[in-house]
Amino acid sequence: MTAAAQKPQTRRASPRIDVGEPTRAKAKPRQILDAARELFLESGFDTTSMDAIARQAGVSKATLYVHFDDKDDLLLALVIDECHRFGPKTLWQDNGEPIDLRKGLRTIARTFLEGFLDQRGLAMHRLIMSCASRYPRVADVFMKAGPERCDAEVGAFLRAAQAQQLVKIPDIKLAATQFLSLIQGKEILKWALSMSAPSEAQHRALIEGGINVFLAAYERNPAAARQPEKQRRARSAKARARR
Repeated sequence: MTAAAQKPQTRRASPRIDVGEPTRAKAKPRQILDAARELFLESGFDTTSMDAIARQAGVSKATLYVHFDDKDDLLLALVIDECHRFGPKTLWQDNGEPIDLRKGLRTIARTFLEGFLDQRGLAMHRLIMSCASRYPRVADVFMKAGPERCDAEVGAFLRAAQAQQLVKIPDIKLAATQFLSLIQGKEILKWALSMSAPSEAQHRALIEGGINVFLAAYERNPAAARQPEKQRRARSAKARARR
């Protein structure tokens, strides 16, 4: 007998998961989500039953169904919860100060990759990828909380840099996607496929190489910006001597 047959469905528009301080009212949903996460990652979504989740959480099936309509509903709630609690950190916020272009891009790159190179984040990434094609709402939640938000924050940084005349970018949205693609290379895909994580040296090289390629395309006067100070002073002295 399916979960849908066991309980009349009153489909909610979207599960509401509170992510603040735990209270007694929130304790049961938290137990259930933690149990579901453990079992989904250990045994897979398809082979995990609601019975098993109830046992793992230490609750009755009746209690489980009070909080979640079915297993699909529980998966969506879990993804929402994980994105809120453990999703990518904020990549950039405008503080109104002059932008150090290379330093800012480096900070964004490191912060972005931290979320994917974390074991918890990687495990959830694999689970979402395995379910997304069959559960479009899961894919939608993940995309809005992760990739789309990251693209938007990189775009905000690039707009601010352009306003300060540091870059010349005709399509900010495209450039943001290009930058994040450059600094991750194949490493996220390789690790998601259970291959080895990059070493610290590989990690740095990937970030610096991505930044170099990106700035070569979009930075204003990149050659002058990178010119050694000593050479600039020498040319200035020669110019003064010729006057």
